[in-house]
Amino acid sequence: MYTDLMNDSTNPAASKSLKPESLKIGGKPRPEYVKKPPVTLLTKAQVAQLQADKILPHSSSTQDTLNQSILNQTTLNKETAGQIHLQDNHVFNSSKKNTSVDDAYFSVQDLIVGYDDTIIVNGLSLDLQQGEIGCFLGYSGCGKTTALRAIAGLEQSRGGKIRLSNQRLTEQTARTTFAVAPAKRGMGMVFQDYALFGHLSVAKNIAFGLNKWSAADKKARVKEMLELVELSEHADKRPSELSGGQQQRVALARALAPKPKLLLLDEPFSNLDVVLRESLAMNVRDILKRTNTTAILVTHDQNEAFALADKVGVMDKGKLVQWATPSELYHEPVSPFVAEFVGEGAMIDGIIKEGHVETALGDIYRRMEVYDASGHPQYCEYDYPNGTPIKVLVRPDDIIHDDESTQTALVVGRVFRGANYLYRLQLADGQTVLSLVASHHNHEIGSQIGILPILEHVVVFDEKDINATTWSEYDRSERVEEIR
Repeated sequence: MYTDLMNDSTNPAASKSLKPESLKIGGKPRPEYVKKPPVTLLTKAQVAQLQADKILPHSSSTQDTLNQSILNQTTLNKETAGQIHLQDNHVFNSSKKNTSVDDAYFSVQDLIVGYDDTIIVNGLSLDLQQGEIGCFLGYSGCGKTTALRAIAGLEQSRGGKIRLSNQRLTEQTARTTFAVAPAKRGMGMVFQDYALFGHLSVAKNIAFGLNKWSAADKKARVKEMLELVELSEHADKRPSELSGGQQQRVALARALAPKPKLLLLDEPFSNLDVVLRESLAMNVRDILKRTNTTAILVTHDQNEAFALADKVGVMDKGKLVQWATPSELYHEPVSPFVAEFVGEGAMIDGIIKEGHVETALGDIYRRMEVYDASGHPQYCEYDYPNGTPIKVLVRPDDIIHDDESTQTALVVGRVFRGANYLYRLQLADGQTVLSLVASHHNHEIGSQIGILPILEHVVVFDEKDINATTWSEYDRSERVEEIR
């Protein structure tokens, strides 16, 4: 079933530098394991863009030269490799449009918010382009709501800058104290409890912020908003006559009616049941995209964040730990904290041997995001000395169930999720990983099942950086006890 995928991901350079038996896992060709290099390199797409911009000539020799210069970085000494890297970056960066924070539609720089001697938000920096949806994601008390209120002007900042649509909203420095009043920031807000007026109809709730509009324009805008949120037939009803999801859409329509430059949503789905949250989040995203509205959402639910946002910021103790796309957060977390907070998974032990990582699941090789003239991926070594203990992040979707595989694992726990089971599997050395398996495969606890590791998004952490995380603390004796 997975033969083609396995063949496509086999290391083409392995035959020259590795023994044939190292290319096998459970008697099958070794699947590819990748990790993006920490430096910026020229990919095929980047070279094509440079050629399109006429910065580089259209020739196979140019592509070969660039790829060869990148490959040489893995064997040259640090000084020479650094020189090549700077040269390549200079060429590529010269073709890129300047996308500094000052050019962003909305930006926050080094925002600090606190009370007395307590710092709530510490050095928050981010940016959004027009039409993008951002999200602050984190545990209760991490500072995400305070950050949102500071952006709205409802909390006074101690330091930092906020800009929106080429307008300075806040600037707090040693020499400058400047802040635009909340009502003049051009922002709309959807509160956690919706804050609808119970004595007004749906139409009048939506029209509430349009007092300076003419009667004709106000009527047309309310009609447009009712159609946008699909509540036209409920225009004359009171909020108490609507469902929770309908009330949420009224609150959204009211916030969008004045055409805000930035929309702020403070846990807008927390009053809804779990089943409705994700579908409504997707519906809200569709509305925001159709109106090209820039927005920031606050939530502690990663499913909401992933369903709605283009950029998600994981916050911890007042700091923005990582600001990235949902896919990047899941597959490329910058720290063990982000890895654990975003999605499920396991950390397994590994050790650096001759530039690759040896684990209980097999050898992990680092693939670069560059290709040779034939389209084959190129490889380099991990940036750790031989013998370095490593932790490898393994997600449930990285472990494929395969009855034909000779590599097996022991089922020590499982959770039924309707379309699939989430299995906890114990490897031969006692470590555990998770695997999502279609529910028509019903394997009892205590049984052995075949597995096929497909670790295409592997992330490794130095073991010394793992600070008593939940995954690493999980006791093996407890896993064995589940079987008894």
